[in-house]
Amino acid sequence: MTLWILLALGIGLVLVLGQNRAQNELENRVEQLQAEQRRLLERITTLEKLVLEKEKRRPFEEL
Repeated sequence: MTLWILLALGIGLVLVLGQNRAQNELENRVEQLQAEQRRLLERITTLEKLVLEKEKRRPFEEL
């Protein structure tokens, strides 16, 4: 009986540790994706500014 309890506790410990590892991997991936999203938003903002500047100059270039 004691052997079964120890076995169950061992299996439970392995499952908890595995879940903790998976949670850490997910958190790391979320952080990576958030950093990539920030870079992309900065790039979009820069491109929008460049397009606006080009549009502002356009009427003067046509004269």
